[in-house]
Amino acid sequence: MTSSCGARSSSNFTGCNENKGLKIDYIFIDSKNQDMVAIGKIDLEEINKILNKNNEVMLKGNRIGSDFTFLSRGRINIIFKIEPMVFYDFLTPKENAVLSVLFPMNDFLTSGTWPSIAMMDFERPSGAGREYFDYMGHVFEILKERKIKVASGHTGWYGNLGYGVAGTMALLGFKRPVFSFKRLKSRDLFYSVGNIGKELLYFSNRKNKGGNGIEPLELSIEKYIAQLIRHRKIVHYVHDISEGGLLRALQEICILGDIGFNINSSDLRRTIPRGIKYFSSSIFSASSSGAIIVSVDPSGKNEF
Repeated sequence: MTSSCGARSSSNFTGCNENKGLKIDYIFIDSKNQDMVAIGKIDLEEINKILNKNNEVMLKGNRIGSDFTFLSRGRINIIFKIEPMVFYDFLTPKENAVLSVLFPMNDFLTSGTWPSIAMMDFERPSGAGREYFDYMGHVFEILKERKIKVASGHTGWYGNLGYGVAGTMALLGFKRPVFSFKRLKSRDLFYSVGNIGKELLYFSNRKNKGGNGIEPLELSIEKYIAQLIRHRKIVHYVHDISEGGLLRALQEICILGDIGFNINSSDLRRTIPRGIKYFSSSIFSASSSGAIIVSVDPSGKNEF
């Protein structure tokens, strides 16, 4: 791993700040082979300075509600997606690991691309023993199976945390998102997602009844990613309904797709995944608070 400081060609995304006596390492990407050379921590202010200096543009989020961040400079395109990792005492280490990878993976795939690199910050819950380290091992194995390189992994013991969210995973990809403002405007092909609300059923039934036949891998949308939606049909994946993502997404689809929706409060209530009102939100991570597919058919038939 080499230092990110020093001269680089114009095709690379890099930089450092030695004038202030600070040693700042951050992501360096070779645009030809797309390998990560150096990585470290850098604050947002410094990132903005680097971007401004190189006439770069970072979107705070994409234009239609699925919250990955997209950075573009010339031929270099970077997609960044971060989600919580989970560790529940009523799941096995392998099940916790699968869910922790699938949460960011599901949302990352809504960009229409595949992640190349993972960065993790593990936060060991108080009371967790050897099974937590088994969980960490399974996370690394799953990423290796998917040919996702691990750029960094860090763990600590946070005594104020109970079982539930146990860190964060960030995924990086190097292609321009398919789901972009320009492509949606031109009504291009998009992607498919599936299995809405199964996280809720999986968690609640696994804890209260010992299982209900839903396997952890069923929560993944990977097997659906190749099933592109037909031309001129838009499918939008929205998660975290409780934070208002649904209404915002519908409004933006109306504008971009030139299609209107007749929505009232009762319609919105019906879109919440079955079971969410019966269980305490404290046992779910932020990534599993609810999801829905909005399908817009150019023939005029709108489905929720």
